[in-house]
Amino acid sequence: MNIHRQARRFSAGALAFALASCTTTQAQFNKKPEAVSKAALCKTILETPDPLFYQQLLSELSRRGISIPECQQMVQQQKQAAAALVAVALVGTAVAVCANGNCGGGYTPSYGYRGNCQYDWQYDAAGNRCGRRSAWSRPGGF
Repeated sequence: MNIHRQARRFSAGALAFALASCTTTQAQFNKKPEAVSKAALCKTILETPDPLFYQQLLSELSRRGISIPECQQMVQQQKQAAAALVAVALVGTAVAVCANGNCGGGYTPSYGYRGNCQYDWQYDAAGNRCGRRSAWSRPGGF
């Protein structure tokens, strides 16, 4: 079980790192614009509030022959892929929890009578026949 927990934490960390590393900073971009990946370039141009940085990113996209609609489509596909990964991780977690017996479900009878004595033919918690001590046998019934 401990291995499953560590694997889930590692997977969640890797996913968070992968999604966070899809953007670039202005300093990284200014050092070597051609080294920035297409995905990072697209995600950054769609998220940056800085107009000067936006213009620099736009000129790099133009140099590479990439349009803004292409970037929007790529970022949308990445988000959908990330959502699918999260869904798979949630299903995997649910399966792991159920495998440990924490799913709930099943039938657990709830008896409203002390000793489980609703009818005279039943047996109480100690294993004795209820007989006249049952709710059925008392005036007023159950």
